[in-house]
Amino acid sequence: MRFKLWFAALFAAITALSSCESKKDTTPASTFVFTLDGQTYHSSQTDAFMEVDSTTGEKLFSINGVTNNLSHHMELVIGFPENIVQPGTYEASVTMVLSDIQQNKVTAYAMGKGLKVNLTSINSKHAEGTFSGTLTNGEIEKPLTDGTFIVNIK
Repeated sequence: MRFKLWFAALFAAITALSSCESKKDTTPASTFVFTLDGQTYHSSQTDAFMEVDSTTGEKLFSINGVTNNLSHHMELVIGFPENIVQPGTYEASVTMVLSDIQQNKVTAYAMGKGLKVNLTSINSKHAEGTFSGTLTNGEIEKPLTDGTFIVNIK
């Protein structure tokens, strides 16, 4: 009789433990990477969010990242003309800044020209696209190639 009780308790414990599922986060990790003047910058910590410019009222999509050695901050901002958020090619409304964190200075930038972003998909939670063009550092222009982002929007 004790064996039956022990077996029933063991069966109940195994059933209870096996029915408990741990929820795993199935959200893919964000990616933000590009090559500037032959050097690749890959963000190890990436945030993306939608915001509204307080001055113009324009909707903005921002991607921010920090390289894995915490040496550079990368930022790409796309403004949506007429506040229509949709896939497409953006040039005039794009800003990109690459900053050296240790030296606390901007090392390359593009504001409103020189950079082309192909936003292939965007919704309230996810965005993907590619970008390329030229960033400037004073009078020096540097080619930016192989820009890619796949981000989760917060």
